[in-house]
Amino acid sequence: MVEEGVFGGRPTTIVRPRGQGPWPAVLFANGATPDGRAHPGVRRLGIALARSGYVVFIPDLPGIATGQLTPRTLDSAVDCAVAVADSAEAREGRVGLVGVSVGGTLALLSATTPELRSRVSVVACIAPYTDLERVMMLATTGTYPGAAGPEPYAVPPSLPVGLAHSVVAILPPTADARALEQALQRLDPASPDPLLPLRKSPCRSLDSAAAAVQALLINRDPYRFPDLYAALPGTVRNTAASLSPVRSAARLVAPVEIASAPRDKYFPLAESQALEREAPNVRITVTSALAHAIPRMSPTNLAGIAALHSFFVRSLAAASY
Repeated sequence: MVEEGVFGGRPTTIVRPRGQGPWPAVLFANGATPDGRAHPGVRRLGIALARSGYVVFIPDLPGIATGQLTPRTLDSAVDCAVAVADSAEAREGRVGLVGVSVGGTLALLSATTPELRSRVSVVACIAPYTDLERVMMLATTGTYPGAAGPEPYAVPPSLPVGLAHSVVAILPPTADARALEQALQRLDPASPDPLLPLRKSPCRSLDSAAAAVQALLINRDPYRFPDLYAALPGTVRNTAASLSPVRSAARLVAPVEIASAPRDKYFPLAESQALEREAPNVRITVTSALAHAIPRMSPTNLAGIAALHSFFVRSLAAASY
């Protein structure tokens, strides 16, 4: 049964199994898609989980539809997850956190908060990012840190736009920050180089904080990135760290299951591997049966499908406890 409601102050789609609860509860955070929780694939997943005996909550979290992840997004996700765990429908006051892409990052971050740490049954996510500083470099320069220096890593143009909105949203709400945000609103996320208009016509006479953010966003040189990042206001760097699961990995107590393609089109596998090095309860499934968030089922890829199936089985089993 699919219904609409409100949890944690956010509009939420609720998908319930047949029969009487309480049931194992799952909160699902979708990735960047204009349709948000109404995306057909998201709704199909909710229905499939409900048919397997889970009550599923899919909230409309601020910014996620356009790929933004800000402190407000995280606060909303935590509020929703706490409301789910507190509901009479959630078995034993626990909740499984499931997410895709940026939604997966959000699930990881939520699981480390004091409100939820002891109440999360499992974190299951597909291709999350774990270090926002490295993702800033990836989105702006098209490179990712490697053993021998920056390595080219092409990403879809929507990533730089979502990243830019996320970083600007961290700034204090000054007139200059609003001017920079208005400039970002005019960018075309479908353009091959969406930040090119801002590089050609940057905002003028910005205060030091907004100017530092703009300088980082329009930079294409990976060797300049470290200095530009260091020049960001401390509040921006501190917030970026707080939105990086690798920095809070020591607080992850729930089992974590991550699935990723060998070369994900948004976030390198190294993002998940960095988290695995910091938290002993992280298990990564690398499978060619994934194209970022979308399973690729092919009779010629039985090994990849089997690996993905095992990821789902382990995640659902953990969510049952």
